[in-house]
Amino acid sequence: LVWHDVDRALFHLDFGHTCGWPGCPPIHTLWMRGLAGDLWMLAGGMLLGVVGGVTAGAWCARRHGSAAARIVEIVGAAAFCAPVYVVALGLLLLFSHDFGVWPVRWFFDARPAAFTSPIANPWDWFRSYLVPWLVVAAPLAGACLRLTARLTVDELGSDYVRTAIAKGLRYGPVVRRHAARGAYPGVTSLVWGYIPVFVTNVVLVEWVWNVPGFWFATRRAIDQDPFFPGIDPPMLKAISLWTALVIVVLSIAVDLVLAAMDPRTRTAGMP
Repeated sequence: LVWHDVDRALFHLDFGHTCGWPGCPPIHTLWMRGLAGDLWMLAGGMLLGVVGGVTAGAWCARRHGSAAARIVEIVGAAAFCAPVYVVALGLLLLFSHDFGVWPVRWFFDARPAAFTSPIANPWDWFRSYLVPWLVVAAPLAGACLRLTARLTVDELGSDYVRTAIAKGLRYGPVVRRHAARGAYPGVTSLVWGYIPVFVTNVVLVEWVWNVPGFWFATRRAIDQDPFFPGIDPPMLKAISLWTALVIVVLSIAVDLVLAAMDPRTRTAGMP
């Protein structure tokens, strides 16, 4: 029975039916409807978190010890520590177009109907995903910022960096193109270890922000929807399998990036 369930789920993408939704639809149908939302959240959050954090970290390293750099690092530490569920809910309570204290029209519409595809309406797609992306990316960006700043400052004392400065190159480009590159393998390793937390944050933000991804079904599956009471085991199995698959695929992708970026990881086991 167990092998039959595994074979059906992994090789045929047949997760059975869920009666937590009207009509007991196939879980595969719900997964296909929410697949794009999950992938957009993962891609946007990861891109903004890593690129934003590394860029801000290099900026802080260039101005190491200044008041501006310290303020940015403090903001990064706060972003890393702040729970995404609380941040997302607080932003909605403050700025939601429907019930916020200070309604904002364009970027705080948390209705599922507000989310569309980039092909159908690029502007609506961007504005509906922007704030959820930023909320998901903030902890990752904070971690990347702190690590990039520290490793880049350490690299500033390296011989090749001092040689570049002695040759007359400007300090800013030396930090960005030479010292900061030495921090990239360490940041990539950090991202690899942060992937399970990152995926969990995506699940929480989809829950709060009503992003129409497959992980949005978690709320109803664990008996947190007052209109559809009861735990939904088939849906929970499908969500768990999808989450595990995403974590494995992202981990492999980051491993490949690290191997391409740092030759030492490719030759570690060679004599």
